[in-house]
Amino acid sequence: MIRQVTAFLLSLALFQAVAAERRCRGKAIYKVTFRNLLTPANFGKLIPDNGLVFSPLAGASHSNRISFLTIRGFASPQVEQIAETGQNGRFVALAKNLRRQRRGVRSVASAKGPTMPGKSTTLFYTVDCAHPFITMLGMIAPSPDWIVQINNRNMVRDGKFITRDSGTMIAYDAGTDDGREFTSPVDASLDMPTEPQKNIAPLVEDETDRFQGRIVGRFLIQKIK
Repeated sequence: MIRQVTAFLLSLALFQAVAAERRCRGKAIYKVTFRNLLTPANFGKLIPDNGLVFSPLAGASHSNRISFLTIRGFASPQVEQIAETGQNGRFVALAKNLRRQRRGVRSVASAKGPTMPGKSTTLFYTVDCAHPFITMLGMIAPSPDWIVQINNRNMVRDGKFITRDSGTMIAYDAGTDDGREFTSPVDASLDMPTEPQKNIAPLVEDETDRFQGRIVGRFLIQKIK
């Protein structure tokens, strides 16, 4: 039932996006900022003493025909690599290849380093009427396969580019590793692949949630041109 409702809502969102696209004109540039709230001051003994980082963030602006990440869906190999290792090479390579082939991607961006506890990282994206969506994600590190993300955020509403969007972020389980502790991705002995693979879902739905459903980050999207 949950999958059916999710599929219906996604279909409705895509239908609305297509309708808005027909009235839209031009392009816009957005800066997207993720702020990492995983500090000892915010979480105390729930997390390691030094806090947790967001791995180098990566994302793309894209059309409604592309979905890099779907909640309640399975993680792609590109998302799995980010979730388990913090490396975004596969994601960036795929997005750039789709852009080069003009297959639904307008722009691609990636950070040069991690987002430290209490700090922020900003990436820039160009969107247009045919590619109004932004997806961006990173690993919560160290962890088994936990991520922060925004996906399919539509920058066009009522046929116009929005000026601002913001919100909070919770941790998501990518469904590819059964680990429960804050383990390092380089420690292969602690890797416990999930078999069969599970759907991407909020970590709070799992009894192993180490964050107790708390907000782990914030995002801010601002139109700059």
